[in-house]
Amino acid sequence: MECTVFPNPHEKPSPVLLSGNLNKGLTGDDTLSDSKYNDYVDAVVKEIPDASPDEIRAAFEKYENEFYIPPQDAMRSVLRKFQSDGSSTASKKPVQQRQTKKASQFSELQGDDRDVEIEVMVMSHNLRQQMIRGEERQIAFGMFDDLPWEDESKRTRWEYKDWGGNTQITPGSILRLEGASVNEYNGKMSLNVNQSTRIVVLQEGSGVTLKTDDPIDVVALPNDGYVTVVGRVLSTKEDQIHRKDGSGSIDVVRGRIADETGNIGFLSWEPFTHEVGTLIKITGAQVRTFRDTPELNFGRTTRIEPYHDTNFSSTDELKENALAQISDLRDGARDVEIIVQINDWVKRTFEKDGEEKFLWAGQVIDPSGQCRMSAWDDVPFAADDVPVFVKITNARIRAYQGIPDIVVDTGAQISVLEEPPWDGEINPDEHVVDVRLDDVVQGGSRVGLETTGLIVSVRDDSGKILRCTECKRVMRDQRCYEHGEVEGEEDIRIRMVLDGHGVTASLLVNKATTLEMMECSEDELLAKLEQGHDEFLMELRSKFLTNAVMVRGRSIIDQQGAMIIASHVEVTPRDPQMRASELRTAWGWN
Repeated sequence: MECTVFPNPHEKPSPVLLSGNLNKGLTGDDTLSDSKYNDYVDAVVKEIPDASPDEIRAAFEKYENEFYIPPQDAMRSVLRKFQSDGSSTASKKPVQQRQTKKASQFSELQGDDRDVEIEVMVMSHNLRQQMIRGEERQIAFGMFDDLPWEDESKRTRWEYKDWGGNTQITPGSILRLEGASVNEYNGKMSLNVNQSTRIVVLQEGSGVTLKTDDPIDVVALPNDGYVTVVGRVLSTKEDQIHRKDGSGSIDVVRGRIADETGNIGFLSWEPFTHEVGTLIKITGAQVRTFRDTPELNFGRTTRIEPYHDTNFSSTDELKENALAQISDLRDGARDVEIIVQINDWVKRTFEKDGEEKFLWAGQVIDPSGQCRMSAWDDVPFAADDVPVFVKITNARIRAYQGIPDIVVDTGAQISVLEEPPWDGEINPDEHVVDVRLDDVVQGGSRVGLETTGLIVSVRDDSGKILRCTECKRVMRDQRCYEHGEVEGEEDIRIRMVLDGHGVTASLLVNKATTLEMMECSEDELLAKLEQGHDEFLMELRSKFLTNAVMVRGRSIIDQQGAMIIASHVEVTPRDPQMRASELRTAWGWN
């Protein structure tokens, strides 16, 4: 007789679990009745006829009352207990054990897998109080990465729920889970760490566990994890998400909420009926990052309720504060409202699927920086009218080579302003924003910045390089990453590391700026390179290491870190003895 353990009650139930239909009558009300163990007791008696039904019932009751393990999860343990008690038929008719599925990555798992062994890295671990069978219990939620020993780019991330109160699950730790199960909801897969799951710690973590019952300011929200937020609804919009496999679509609600510290978009997978202006408390929302933009996700375990605070900012005040600046823009952002100055505006036509289409594009600036803007519809001004000041609503942000692009879908999203909210026009040729290096590193990619720091390293790959003639990327071993073997074009660049305000960033200097820094002509620079690579590096390091520099250019911030592509570098030479004296004074060494 086939024997399969019942799944966790919070997972999708299996249609056939033991011989016979044991799902019959197992509703939420029936589990509270006196006869809720009958089917389980009968199933054990069929496997082990000599076992006492009263003792079997007592065993199920003990597992549920003392260890909070429901009968469907306790079935395997009870069977093993009465087999080991020496029942005569147990040796004649052994119970068929469920086979463990060993997986190295999440893509190998399916929605009905119930006994999974896999190694994972804990990315987040969050605690929340939840009512389970009439009792309030502390449940943990979070995110696991598979392939924990591989590079982050190769990993897949899944949500998990820990039903066992396991203290071994800490952020940053690497675990082997034995006996976990897969849960599938709305086509989305997640892992359940059950009370019977065995956890082996392969590498200790050092992260911080968050308690999600305490509200967090919007500005302080993490990029991943479960949180509680109090905010006012700024906008809502019904939408649909189409399944990738073409099996249909899911109705969702998108919108935006805000508090005094900032605003954030949300995506509700459940009906959302709160009107714009309503102050709400959201418990158990999941923060997920789309491209570079965090977003709140509301699911079936999220609790949303009206909240009362007479001192909370009004909708109008929050909407005024929600007006974005270019320096705030991140790839993947939606429903962006911003005021910009458009400096150039060009219409481009192209053919797609045999139909001629067009796109408006141009450069925009505000006091915080500059970026691109694109519009897929006619706009309420002429190209000859620029520069013009416009207010844009419901825009979305797409990045190209790390630089944000404000995308407008309809002309109705643009309103022409008589004058900007800042003083006068901004000259795009002279518009440079002074930014501290730590703000550069911790912010998003941006154009037209100026920052300062110390050069603390000159990389060995500085000097001559080959660029692909097609895409201008640097070639490796005579090959372009995209175009394969091509005839390269010689170029010169310097790669350094800039340090300041407790952070570092890579600094890329092109040939023209290198000539300025070296104070030499191109022929003189080529002559230096002909003397040998090591000699050239020695000269660079003797000239620039530990010197302060002012850098202008653009930044690219991604998972690889922060990189500044310089268009201008000013070097401030420092006397070594003077620098040593400054450091002794700063460190208190006399």
